Amino acid sequence: MAVNSAWTTQDLDPRKILLDVRNPRIELGPNASQEEIRLKLLKLEEVLALARSIAKSDGLFQGERIITVIENNKQVVLEGNRRVAACQMLLNPSLIPDEYKGRFPEPSTALKATLREIGADVAPTRQAAEPILTKRHTERGVKAWSPVAKMRRAVRLLERMSVDEVAELLGTTPGAVRKLIRPYRLLKYALDLTVWSEDERTVLEDEKLKTNPYTRFFTLADTQQILRLSFDEQQNPVSELPEAIFRKQMTKIARDFLIPDPVTGRPQCDTRTVPAVYFEEFLKTPAGKKAAKAAGKDGFAGAFNTKSDDQGEPGKKDPAGSKGGTADPKPPRASVFFENLACHVVDDNLIKLTQEIKTINHQRMPIAASLMTRALFECALVYQIKKAKKWGEVLKMAPQNKPGWDPGLGDLIKFAKNFDNGVFTERNICKALASHITDQAKNYLDAMTHIKYQGVDASILESYANHLRGTIKYILEDN
Repeated sequence: MAVNSAWTTQDLDPRKILLDVRNPRIELGPNASQEEIRLKLLKLEEVLALARSIAKSDGLFQGERIITVIENNKQVVLEGNRRVAACQMLLNPSLIPDEYKGRFPEPSTALKATLREIGADVAPTRQAAEPILTKRHTERGVKAWSPVAKMRRAVRLLERMSVDEVAELLGTTPGAVRKLIRPYRLLKYALDLTVWSEDERTVLEDEKLKTNPYTRFFTLADTQQILRLSFDEQQNPVSELPEAIFRKQMTKIARDFLIPDPVTGRPQCDTRTVPAVYFEEFLKTPAGKKAAKAAGKDGFAGAFNTKSDDQGEPGKKDPAGSKGGTADPKPPRASVFFENLACHVVDDNLIKLTQEIKTINHQRMPIAASLMTRALFECALVYQIKKAKKWGEVLKMAPQNKPGWDPGLGDLIKFAKNFDNGVFTERNICKALASHITDQAKNYLDAMTHIKYQGVDASILESYANHLRGTIKYILEDN
């Protein structure tokens, strides 16, 4: 290519190179800061492991040249964002996000000297570098782009190139390029929702996210008819449903098809999910009935009369000994302790505590059960306060002359029970937290933590668990 003659080679200081805001591996806003890019690379692209590898091998391997381009008089890395980010933080520890500071390797003086200049091939333009980036990430030896990264990259290329040009660059057909656009727009719709917790957003922004069940669901005729869904010229999803109702349904679909269930490790829905069954409750609402009417009763493949009065569920055999119809299901047993508790939020501590407390026999092991109840209650409140983005306000409650103060359970209850603080949107939850029973439960659990002042009593623990269960369940259901 003629443009190759304009390429140059330079030795650059990683600290003076900008990480690429258009990096297809991660989802970034157009004005994302360098700090935000480094944090996402650490969370999603194993940059910490790469930094440890660099420290262990005393530098980058020979031949690992990065590719940069000069934009607005600054060097921007196009290939090697992970390496540059790792080098930046090894050379300047102040760039390491707080949550990673204690985990980053301590570079030797020799390593710092080695990393102060790294070899770079400087492209004349971003577009001139694209064929090389494509070749590198479709061959062995370089970490390949995931399906999500490929979709994101194609859409970003289309912002400055035609479909035919992008197809030629990627070595594919214009039709194949067009097929990448709609799935990415659907994923971007989910990412742009403001309902996600920090942990959930991390899951959604992971380039290894399996999006096929989610995007495939929108290709089904029944889904499109029920949601009254179409796509504009830019392939963005649009609906004739009221905006708030459509957004609510899209949020539910994204959660059910993309967010793994904390217990099973898999999303609740997959490619076998049938729209008629999935939308059964929605079709009973006024908006759902209106969508059904607009499509006509025969418009959905089985969206109506999914069960008949005299038949069991389609595809299920009658149990042995039954004479037509299905056997009456056994009624569920109410919880005495936390037997039926389920965690629907993506938080490692809450997931582990939920799994363990469900299985513990509180009558045989009341001390352990008390400790776990207190830990579960405290972790749930911490999660809810952070979800409401109020943790900074809690830390302002720190007593004077106590640097590094960590709020205790009593501090968390005191803050969360105030409805005006915005931790809970349900006043009844705040009333429950403010009740004297919560104080008694907290004092009992504190006493059990230190085995002081009173003996172990499983029946008392049951009564306090019964009182706290509603608040804990509310939080774990991600209300």
